[in-house]
Amino acid sequence: MASSCAGMVSAASLSARRGVAGNGVAARKAAARAPVRAAFAVRAEAASVAAAKIRIRLKSFEVNHMKAACDKIIEAATSTEASISGPVPLPTKRRIYCVLRSPHVNKDSREHFETRTHHRLIDVHQPTAQTIDALMSLELPAGVEIEVKL
Repeated sequence: MASSCAGMVSAASLSARRGVAGNGVAARKAAARAPVRAAFAVRAEAASVAAAKIRIRLKSFEVNHMKAACDKIIEAATSTEASISGPVPLPTKRRIYCVLRSPHVNKDSREHFETRTHHRLIDVHQPTAQTIDALMSLELPAGVEIEVKL
């Protein structure tokens, strides 16, 4: 039989593909990954140096509390000369609960209750240290959940 068939794969090439061949394969793989790791390191440094915006997401059951919280955040950010986009109203989520009016009889008689969760999104562009300090020292109304992303 001919030993130089094009379709046949030698045992040495299979072991090299699997990384069993030794340090030569591992060195080639590490050398191939080095530029990728360097690119990710540059991106991570650029992201940490230039925190271009702070995204604030608010949730509340009460619209009035939400409006008061948005006004306080906007006032604190504009007083430190940061630019703001928002508050952007996101879709309101309705959760409806169906409850029997009487626990033992009248299955057809039911009551419906609902909770509405209102969401707002505020972006603070080009924040400074004073902006972050002002936002951290705010006293917002109870019942407003705040999620901050840098």
